[in-house]
Amino acid sequence: MNRKLFYFATPLAITGLAIWLWPFGETGGADQISGEPVDRGDIVQVVSSVGSVRALNTVEVGSQLSGQIEELFVDFNSPVRVGDLLARLDPQTFERRVQEAEANLAVARANVTVQVAGIQRADANLKAAEREYRRQQSLVERGSVSQSALDATEAAWQSALADLAIARAQVLNAEATVQQREAALDAARIDLERTEIRSPINGVVIDRAVDVGQTVAASLQAPVLFTIAQDLTEIQIEASVDEADIGSVREDAEASFRVDAYPDDQFRGRVSQVRLAPNEEGNVVTYTVVITARNPNRRLLPGMTASIDIVTGRRENVLRVANAGVRFRPPEPIEGAAPGQPAGRGGGGFGGGRGGAEMNETLVEIGVPEAARERIQEELREAFSGMRGMFASGADPDSIRERIEAMTAEIFRRNLDNEQFAAWQTLQRERENTRPATLYVDNRGSLEPRRVRLGISDDRFTEIVSGELAEGETVVTRIRRGVGG
Repeated sequence: MNRKLFYFATPLAITGLAIWLWPFGETGGADQISGEPVDRGDIVQVVSSVGSVRALNTVEVGSQLSGQIEELFVDFNSPVRVGDLLARLDPQTFERRVQEAEANLAVARANVTVQVAGIQRADANLKAAEREYRRQQSLVERGSVSQSALDATEAAWQSALADLAIARAQVLNAEATVQQREAALDAARIDLERTEIRSPINGVVIDRAVDVGQTVAASLQAPVLFTIAQDLTEIQIEASVDEADIGSVREDAEASFRVDAYPDDQFRGRVSQVRLAPNEEGNVVTYTVVITARNPNRRLLPGMTASIDIVTGRRENVLRVANAGVRFRPPEPIEGAAPGQPAGRGGGGFGGGRGGAEMNETLVEIGVPEAARERIQEELREAFSGMRGMFASGADPDSIRERIEAMTAEIFRRNLDNEQFAAWQTLQRERENTRPATLYVDNRGSLEPRRVRLGISDDRFTEIVSGELAEGETVVTRIRRGVGG
């Protein structure tokens, strides 16, 4: 029964599918051409990315000493000021070290007093020895004592001189020992102060990694006890931007972002930094873009994932065309728009055809008089004539391009004043951000190519910078072929 039902149902299903797919009403006739009108409006070009919300400045507070946590004075989300006490290590060991250092200092100072007294004694002995020597010397002159007795008193005098020098050196040594003991006492007091962990910044405690009674071991590096976020009224987002998009991202560019916690709210910020260091992972290269934003109500919390749109271009009230018209390609070659020939470039070489006309329009726009324009075009023609051998030799295209750019800049610099040359450079930079294209309009059922230069794009429209299109004309976006009977 099931097999009979299958054989019966299958032809019906195939027939129904064929009826559903068959284009009724298109049994013949002309192609159907769809299009969108060229209009004026705003275009905002964005680069999308994701990143994590972070505090503008986050400080990890650690301990330089090893010991046991005796007290904690803050917890998660506690606001702190510079110098506020966060925690205290057990200070007993460090208090004993201070006491020991104080005792050592007292001994050293007492030793200085002893050595000073030694100087006084050595000085007294020196004076007594000198007097004895003088007396023996007078007796020798009168013949009352022998020369050997005088020599003995002279030796005693010289020994007393040496004892005085030794006593003075011992005083210097004792004073140096005092300085050493004072430094040791200062170090012991610093360690005692470090048993009190204090906040280095104003902010909020966002992480606490210790509890009372826990032992902190500071050996090769300081263990992190607290993490403090500075002023959460300002936050930053570190976004990863693909290498294909990073070229259009500039510092101070506008940015907007959303977080899952507030899906209906849009937050705004600005690009504060484009980091040069690449991030490579699985043959994918990205760059970190830092976006700063205000967070006055502290709704944005560190760690939230943000979906970011960075504005890389904005145009207001410009001529624009639907993106479908830019993507459209005719099903058959159209006369005047051969495949592979870039739009906006005519024949005749540099200085002639479409390229020459565009250059002349640029020079007129920046106020160059006719005589100067003709002189520039003549010099360019001569320069390019001299480069024909370079083109024919198959030289490196990059080298040729650099040579052309340098030569062109030199000719323009020679024939333009400073203001005109600066204006020309500005227009050249703007032109680098455009691209040639060929769009098509419906001319009574046939496609008519129009050469244009396109600027920035968003998800719907592309800017028309210049070209052969006017507002109100309809650009072809689709052709639906007619079906024969």
